[in-house]
Amino acid sequence: MIKKEQIAQLGILVATLAVVAFAQPASAATCNVPSAPHPTIQAAVDDVGCDPIVVAAGTFAEAPVIARTLGVQGAGSGQTYIQGQVEVSAGTVSLSGLNISAPGEALWAHSGAEVSGFDLEVVNGFVEAPLFADGFESGGTGAWSAVSP
Repeated sequence: MIKKEQIAQLGILVATLAVVAFAQPASAATCNVPSAPHPTIQAAVDDVGCDPIVVAAGTFAEAPVIARTLGVQGAGSGQTYIQGQVEVSAGTVSLSGLNISAPGEALWAHSGAEVSGFDLEVVNGFVEAPLFADGFESGGTGAWSAVSP
């Protein structure tokens, strides 16, 4: 016969196992843009299960806002174009294989966000010249990085 103490202990054990099972971090998955669940870069950024985000070759007229640690990979700075400001407001963000252009600030990192890049070209439409391109801050290594103030 099962005693009340055994039932209570079993309940505590089940509750503990449930907490441990649900406390495990979910693993991130590669998300492709465009795709049915992620037709835009922002849709993939908003999906916390996405990391990294792989953006196909093409032109994307949007202004994604990134507020978490994330990797965004394009097909190459001569193949994947974001026409709109990319704002990074939190986390550590790696941008690679992208060409970002906007009439104002094409890449805006603030609030302590950290941004690094490889094969990345950032073009301000007013200047009509790259603000950042391969080797800009890295002495010709093909990569650059910056931490916002």
